Amino acid sequence: MTSIRTYTEPQKTIKLYGDYDVVVAGGGVAGFAAAVASARNKAKTLIIERFPFFGGTATASLMASINAFRNQKKPDYLQTSKGIAEEVILRLKKIGGLGRSCYEHIKEYPNTKGKLSYSFAIDTEKFKFVTLQMAKEAGLHILFHTWFSDVIMKKNRAAGVIFENKSGRQAAYGKVIIDATGDGDVAFKAGVPCRQTRHDEKPRLSDNLMYKIGGYTEDHPLFGSEAGGWTVVWGPNVGCPNGADADELTEAEIKARLEVYKDFQARQKKMPFLKNAQVIETPPLIGIRQTRFIKGLYTLNGDDVLKGRRFDDVIALGSAPVIHYFGYRRYLEHEGYDIPYRCLIPKKINGLIVTGRCMSSDQVAYESWRAMAPVMSISEAAGTAAALSAKAGVDPKDLDIKTLQHQLIKQGAEIGQGRGKKSGRA
Repeated sequence: MTSIRTYTEPQKTIKLYGDYDVVVAGGGVAGFAAAVASARNKAKTLIIERFPFFGGTATASLMASINAFRNQKKPDYLQTSKGIAEEVILRLKKIGGLGRSCYEHIKEYPNTKGKLSYSFAIDTEKFKFVTLQMAKEAGLHILFHTWFSDVIMKKNRAAGVIFENKSGRQAAYGKVIIDATGDGDVAFKAGVPCRQTRHDEKPRLSDNLMYKIGGYTEDHPLFGSEAGGWTVVWGPNVGCPNGADADELTEAEIKARLEVYKDFQARQKKMPFLKNAQVIETPPLIGIRQTRFIKGLYTLNGDDVLKGRRFDDVIALGSAPVIHYFGYRRYLEHEGYDIPYRCLIPKKINGLIVTGRCMSSDQVAYESWRAMAPVMSISEAAGTAAALSAKAGVDPKDLDIKTLQHQLIKQGAEIGQGRGKKSGRA
């Protein structure tokens, strides 16, 4: 057995960056939606993000498709993701930031408020613009180029975060902390029980490097999303590395990037119209689909999803198919299922809300709600809950759920109040 060498850091006194009502770690679609919702609810909110833009997988990984605004197949009358997720799409539409999706039924809806289609291709640059614009309008305090490093604990309460950037190592206190890191980094370091599927266990979702192709003129559908005169395609599959491990993540990045041009040449042989095309962009990050899941006060499961289960503490809806677990794309036979607030509240640790792909869920359920539209809806609820908790001086787990639900509906979110109404079809 190889011994592990260690180094003991000398004790340091670090700069306190500030005190906030809410601190959000991570600026992917989850962190963005959570932080905007928090700030719009008049909470003093800080968001830290390692890239100089929002979007995470949507932008940093070039996953240029926002999916699951409603059931992809009938019954699809109810638009299950509204609120901030819907606002992003409508703002993109205004500035020509939407393209053609590879999914079916894209033209069945007029794509107006409450009547969005299942899926949208996005112009990733315009998505960066729109999300930053919304964040600034909300009054968010933003720190880009900033990495979450550690969590400040006061007994069993997450009281703040430590982060690193060009200004050095700093700390910020928050009445409520939101973990939107995707990997559950804050929760993990705070001592929240987590589970993680090993790379050799099945089923679990594999990871890919997306890349962008340009320079062709024929309008030809590819497996990917099209917007703005270019196409993003699924690139090299790197299997199932542990995206929460530095060595494995590095090896996956290297493997994928060394195979990009081989993958593209294979496409050119199969698709003659790509003869004069070229790879015009690879993203700064491979698409990581799953790492850690926290153990929350409730774990959403496959039966909940497939049976359309309802919960008293619903804060968002899901309606997307289970994409992989059963060996085929299993569509739902109902308009949508409830996502309970308890899935965002970790066991053992107070002062913390966890949102995005690391919330409490089993594999079957995860493969449905993981799409970006429901993730933004879930995260809008997380940010709203954090703001209300901070202002009321209560722990997130003790927040009055009716107050939260009332506020979400007021903001334009869908939490089931529209269920059963055959509305939305053009």
